[in-house]
Amino acid sequence: MNIDMNTKKLIDSSMARIKADIILRGGKYVNVYTKELLKSDIVITENKIVHIGLDTTEFEGEKTKIIMLEGEIICPGLIESHIHIESSMLTLPEFSKAVIPHGTTTLVIDPHELANVSGIPGLNILIEESKTLPLRYLIEAPSCVPSLPGFETSGAVLDKDDVEELMARDEIFALAEMMNYPGVFLGFDEVVSKIDSAKKYDKKIEGHAPLLKGKELQTYIAAGISSDHEATSSEEVLEKLRLGMKMQIRQGSFAKDLENIFADLDLDGIDTRNIIMASDDRNPIDLKEQGHLDYTYRLLLKSGINPLEAIQMLTLNTAIHLGLQDVIGGIAPGKNADLVVIDNLEDFEVKSVIADGKIIYNQGELIWKEQSKTYPDFILDSLRNLQVPSVEDLKIATNKEKETIVRVIGVEDHSLITQKLTSTLQVENGVILPNLDEDILPIVIINRHTNDVKIGKGFVKGLGIKEGALASTVAHDCHQLICVGTDYNLMLKAIEVVKNMSGGQVVVTSDKITSLQLSFAGIMSIKPLEVVVEETKALRDAVFELDPKVSEPFMALAFIALPVIPHLKITDFGLVDADNFELVSVELE
Repeated sequence: MNIDMNTKKLIDSSMARIKADIILRGGKYVNVYTKELLKSDIVITENKIVHIGLDTTEFEGEKTKIIMLEGEIICPGLIESHIHIESSMLTLPEFSKAVIPHGTTTLVIDPHELANVSGIPGLNILIEESKTLPLRYLIEAPSCVPSLPGFETSGAVLDKDDVEELMARDEIFALAEMMNYPGVFLGFDEVVSKIDSAKKYDKKIEGHAPLLKGKELQTYIAAGISSDHEATSSEEVLEKLRLGMKMQIRQGSFAKDLENIFADLDLDGIDTRNIIMASDDRNPIDLKEQGHLDYTYRLLLKSGINPLEAIQMLTLNTAIHLGLQDVIGGIAPGKNADLVVIDNLEDFEVKSVIADGKIIYNQGELIWKEQSKTYPDFILDSLRNLQVPSVEDLKIATNKEKETIVRVIGVEDHSLITQKLTSTLQVENGVILPNLDEDILPIVIINRHTNDVKIGKGFVKGLGIKEGALASTVAHDCHQLICVGTDYNLMLKAIEVVKNMSGGQVVVTSDKITSLQLSFAGIMSIKPLEVVVEETKALRDAVFELDPKVSEPFMALAFIALPVIPHLKITDFGLVDADNFELVSVELE
């Protein structure tokens, strides 16, 4: 991003004493301040909007670029309020290529997936890379690395001193989602210290509080946490809005809350200034084929939201939440020239994107020069400590002779919340057998961050795969190697394949292996966007051949490992009761 022009130059540019760099002429623009669609030219000098009006000839100079618009509409650049770019499985330059054509110019990113694998050294790679890109990346310091201390092995730990160090850095925008919400209302010293560090450096504190309500919710808010993206119902949204929270309505690749919430949320009489949008997680296929926030915009319209109000939710509302309303989020004199030219307000087909006063996308073509990049060995060899187990290591032993009652993780499509189920399973030779007829499959998580051999074992219901095994090093948030299957031998083969390619995802059947290499921290690919999309499609096709019950089996698998989301999860330590935050045995008795 450019350094802002000084006040004198801004004044001279606004008075046309300095001629414009770019004039967008002949179109209409979305005024998010008044919810109007107005006919006007937009005048840009360096990285600022300097004038809006119907007669802009006096701003023309010999070097002014005049862009004629024929019925097109100009709107502010779209702002992503919360996303983990790691879910795209793309490095930051490739992720930028994916979202620019869809009108995104600013993104708040929480790299806690990367931090859980590689700590501050990994964050530093991301921070430095962001400085070479044309988008505004607002990078947050992960607040919970690991997400639930004492319940899993993480690749790194960011304690209160680490967070204090990050908060002091200008490159860090905010304290990322405070997932340890019990630690807030219970007043844990470590959690309180991190919150105080953010306040000390006047940094925003973002939230994560699924199903939290009542006194505990109010305490969470009172502590200084300003937002939440975990609400899944209109009732939850409304309670949090009434308490002053900024509600980030989530529409990701797996968690899809937008249409459900707006179907039941009566907006008549409700001020929508505190409603903003968040993707949280988006996979590369969806980014390529559906879009980014432009796709969210179209869903808002489908849900009955007025087009101009929808754009407010994706621009001005978010900018106000971020405290950047004087810089981005609207089209007005002195604001940053982050603009998107679209064909109409129904389809939101992006024609051009201007970021920081520069045209970076036009008529289907990206216009910015990418810098060459190399990555250090530690980030490309993050599975070096993983000890490959034996088939016997994957099985669950028991003292029972014929059958036993076990806890089972219940998976539901498009939900991060997993259920606490039970089932009676047969025992053979001291080993608990899965029940494939009832879709009860074995699942394991293997520690990859240290030399310690730790394998969490359990059973899962709801994935629905009929034959084969899935393995992945995308397993929120610590990103251990997670594997599920219908056969222990196939599971072991899947584990070996992932280990040999330094991380990734694989589908193994008796006659075929399909893989996606994710060698960057075991969670992202270093390949180009188009290659990652094609390889992800091949992986998806292989998964669908197994006839799963869920639409995104690998995404579902990833969230089975997240112990801060209700109700029953699994880590390399074993089964975690995420409601009571305690480790529980597989067997009930």
